[in-house]
Amino acid sequence: MTLNSQDTKELSPSQVQRKNRRKLVGLFSIAFVPMLIAYGLFFYFPSLIPASTINEGELIQPPIDGAVLELIEPTALPAGLWTLLIPVDSHCDDQCVQSLYLSRQIVIGLGKDADRVQRVALLQGPADEGLKTLLETEHPNLLPFTYNADALTGALQARSQSMVPNEPVILLMDPNGNIMMWYPFAKIGMPLRKDLRHLLKISAIG
Repeated sequence: MTLNSQDTKELSPSQVQRKNRRKLVGLFSIAFVPMLIAYGLFFYFPSLIPASTINEGELIQPPIDGAVLELIEPTALPAGLWTLLIPVDSHCDDQCVQSLYLSRQIVIGLGKDADRVQRVALLQGPADEGLKTLLETEHPNLLPFTYNADALTGALQARSQSMVPNEPVILLMDPNGNIMMWYPFAKIGMPLRKDLRHLLKISAIG
């Protein structure tokens, strides 16, 4: 077979540049398009996800703007991180102690991704001495914030009929400040860590 002159002609610098650009676009698509699709399914079309891979927590639809917390002291959360919000009464009972412990272990278990997640204790009022001691000795990295419990409870009840009043829960807030998932006490542990690992893997934010 005879090759024509077009086949054997060397590419010009501009043609080489265009060819390399197409390769980069192709590599970007292979790496990021599946991640963006998975992220969109997880947040906006959870009904399309197979039951075997469905999230462990309950999605809050639509997500709740974090401004509903009406933070009193301090008045603003550190931005840009995934946040575990842990409502805590002034007196921390056994389930409360367990929730705090498990939340700490979840973050530690994330390994290199641990610095992408922060833990926040939501306090309705001043902590008693027992809670103060617990936070200082066992949870020095836990950030305590005073908030409007009634406003948050009202927003959650308007979106979820399955939430049991006064049951310990952990809420998950994304780096954009949207409270988008909640976990009952029974799911605080491995189920929550499974979801969080998955979100950190597919997320391009936080």
